[in-house]
Amino acid sequence: MIYFAVLFLLLILTVRYDINGKTEYRDQWYNTVLIILILIAGFRFRLGEDTIYYITFFYHDFPELNDITIDTFLSSDQPPLWILLNSIVKTFGGRFFVVQLIQAAILNTLMLKYFRKHSPYPFACVALYLLWRYQWFSMVVMKAAIALAIILYANDYFLDKKYIKGLILMVIAICFHQSSIVLIVIPFLLFLRFNVLGIAFLVGAFLFGAFLQSQLGDVFALFEASEGLSDKLDDYMNNSDFTEQTHNLNFFIVNITPQIVYPILSIVYLKRNCRDSKILRFEPILVIALMFQMMQFSIDLMYRFLYALSPYYILFFIHFFFDFSQNSLPLKKSLAFARSFIVLFPLIVSITYCWRPFTHEDFNPYSSIFERSIDKERENHYKEIKLNYRLNRNEY
Repeated sequence: MIYFAVLFLLLILTVRYDINGKTEYRDQWYNTVLIILILIAGFRFRLGEDTIYYITFFYHDFPELNDITIDTFLSSDQPPLWILLNSIVKTFGGRFFVVQLIQAAILNTLMLKYFRKHSPYPFACVALYLLWRYQWFSMVVMKAAIALAIILYANDYFLDKKYIKGLILMVIAICFHQSSIVLIVIPFLLFLRFNVLGIAFLVGAFLFGAFLQSQLGDVFALFEASEGLSDKLDDYMNNSDFTEQTHNLNFFIVNITPQIVYPILSIVYLKRNCRDSKILRFEPILVIALMFQMMQFSIDLMYRFLYALSPYYILFFIHFFFDFSQNSLPLKKSLAFARSFIVLFPLIVSITYCWRPFTHEDFNPYSSIFERSIDKERENHYKEIKLNYRLNRNEY
């Protein structure tokens, strides 16, 4: 399977470059991985349920550049830069896979550049990204994924107190996905740390989420309206799974709890043992992510705003893994990393069990635009979730 092959390659590169510290051809391999990730997502065929919606809009709703007016943007629920991107491709005769390629290139270039910028273990970060978020970002939430990648760099400017540059990038992100406006709270909460005040904010977020659950209505209608998909909006607002919290105890134990315990474990460990680590500059943002995570106990829809902050989880998890391995008791390197893997094993189980990154019917089996194979199970899944758009092999 193509995903496992890429993961295996990343594990080999992690051992060679992140663990053993080799430098020969390091940049070339990193760029090769980037190209592979772009091509897998860009050349996919009918993978990702939201992709079906995007195809519909591309061929039947978005105008060519000559037909765009101010009313096009004002009357559409779609974000303006997404409309513009699709219209440019459509004007020059491009098929929808060109949009996929451009989105995958923007997203993954920004994401991998960010990992390399802020982590001495970029291959390990990309491996966890592939295991956890790559398919979802590249094949499902395409608009939101571009926005979240831009927000990463906006947050860097906010942390450096370069607020004008940060706001400019935030506006660009909002023009790709309107719900990104919620994350404008980040520069106002950068005073937070994981201390008594931070814990108080987390408790407050939990209580605030419980309050919002009883007051959803128009508030979350606005959030979901930014998705620009009226049918999905109706489904979300009529489905208590999104506007309320109906999951059982098993869901919280397997999915939510590890994503609260491990960020806290990472922060506490790094603050105690690696006080000079540059990764700690992101501590306020990780606390903000935990606030959204606490609200998710009451409102499942909060997972949408965790998208833009999950790369910080990856950075902290990977740094914790390596620092815990390298600064542990005098063990052989292999035993030290094996012990660290055992510590993180429940998190890996949580990710693979809940997200099924390589086995979910949305992504597996992989199908490309070159052979255009149709998977009946996937098509039946699309029908079950009311994706009634007619299958057309030529619309690629």
